[in-house]
Amino acid sequence: MARNTIMKKIIIILIILAGIGGIVWFFGLFPVGRINGEFVFYKTYNERVKALERFETKNRLAAGSASFTSSEREEIQKSILQNLIVERVFWQYVEEHTALSGLKESVDAVVASTLKEADPNVLPQATKELYGWSVDEFTENVLFPQAFQNELREAIERDDAPFDEFARTQLTNAQVQLYLVPWKWENGGLVDK
Repeated sequence: MARNTIMKKIIIILIILAGIGGIVWFFGLFPVGRINGEFVFYKTYNERVKALERFETKNRLAAGSASFTSSEREEIQKSILQNLIVERVFWQYVEEHTALSGLKESVDAVVASTLKEADPNVLPQATKELYGWSVDEFTENVLFPQAFQNELREAIERDDAPFDEFARTQLTNAQVQLYLVPWKWENGGLVDK
């Protein structure tokens, strides 16, 4: 009798663990990489990949071009992962250096100005159609990262340091572990495993 109860408990625990694992997998709540101790989740990576693929598909349709090849799709995935790593490394640098503490506010101002200049009647429809995103998602995934990199470049170059050299040093020194992708981090960039 006791053995039967233990077996039932083990089966229930296994079912619960399988359910939790399924939920984690379904929602992409597992890491695709770890950058200097900070995780990047598959959900973020996949959302950006899908958005860029959607954007490129719309452009190809408008131009009358063919659909993606597998190598082009892989290049999009690699590019998105590279960009996520660069964003995290640069953001970590800014968080560690108090001289750059006002950078986020500067970036927020640039983004706000950009959004203010956009037609409020067209922007929501355009971001939804081109990327499959709301304006907030577009801002978070496209506008903010681009403005952040531009503002960081200006801040670094104001101190008479070449931005490309700064970027190369930061990316080469980054501790990056990648999971479930066909690349590894080597010498500040993604290379095939």
